[in-house]
Amino acid sequence: MNDPQAPHPRALLGIAALIATGALWGSNHVVARAARDIVPLPSLVFWRWAIGLAVLTLVALPTLRAALPAIRARAGDLVVGGIVGVGLFSYLLLGGAYRSIAIEVGFINATTPIWVALIGLFSGGERVAPLTWMSLAIAFAGTVLIITKGDPAVLAGLDFNLGNLLSLCAAITFAWFSLRLRDWTRTIDALPLSVATGWVALLLVFLPVYLVWLALGGPWLAWPEADPGTALAAIAYVGLGPTMLGNLFYLYGVMTNGPQRAAVFLYLSPVFSAGFAMLWLGERLAWFHVAGFAAIIAGLVLLNRATAPRPRVA
Repeated sequence: MNDPQAPHPRALLGIAALIATGALWGSNHVVARAARDIVPLPSLVFWRWAIGLAVLTLVALPTLRAALPAIRARAGDLVVGGIVGVGLFSYLLLGGAYRSIAIEVGFINATTPIWVALIGLFSGGERVAPLTWMSLAIAFAGTVLIITKGDPAVLAGLDFNLGNLLSLCAAITFAWFSLRLRDWTRTIDALPLSVATGWVALLLVFLPVYLVWLALGGPWLAWPEADPGTALAAIAYVGLGPTMLGNLFYLYGVMTNGPQRAAVFLYLSPVFSAGFAMLWLGERLAWFHVAGFAAIIAGLVLLNRATAPRPRVA
């Protein structure tokens, strides 16, 4: 006899897809860190999206045709969203990985939900409960601990790691983009929305920056002393793995398990990132990484409790 409480097979497949998403997105920082001496940043960002977006567009064609009227109606918003939420975010995220260790980039990127809550609170003009402030303060303290590497002198002297600051800006930028996505997905499906904003970023951000890079004499693919085959492998992986498959897996996970349950699996990304960084790059996990990430997670748990809807009393 079938157990009525047993998860549906599609839900289980969706969970597997979400775990794979965490692994793919977590590996993104690690591969970018490893590729910094092989592929120039403008080349990696441009070719990553050119490859990934081409395949993603083919997959999305049926839904893209149906979504075109809604996309045209919100074209102005989507252009801004694509430039900031995809274009600027991609440079900040990968630029952070080029300038900082992958473990720290992954953990700082995990603060995105905190910035979503903070931006939402200030833009909504609502009264903020004390527990909400406390949860945000705990998570922010964990972020500061990672950025300063546990050394208060760094904070006093404003001697921050540029890569960590870029990663923090990436998390804030994506938080703003996530809030806009909530509004846009009411009329546009997630897959054609991802393709539309991706093309905006490719044509208005990645391509112009790449062309300027070439005009200034930069190499089109790899640094002169680097192996072109290794450069192609790195670009192909981040384009087809985190960019294309990661988006498809996450969208499938949201479709089969719901957005709230799917969002929980995103916290696997920094865990995978730390594991891959230690395994492939020989990076070491320090006490301030563990303590900072624990504070971030504790802040998120408290935040969920503070913002959870209360049951009505009859």
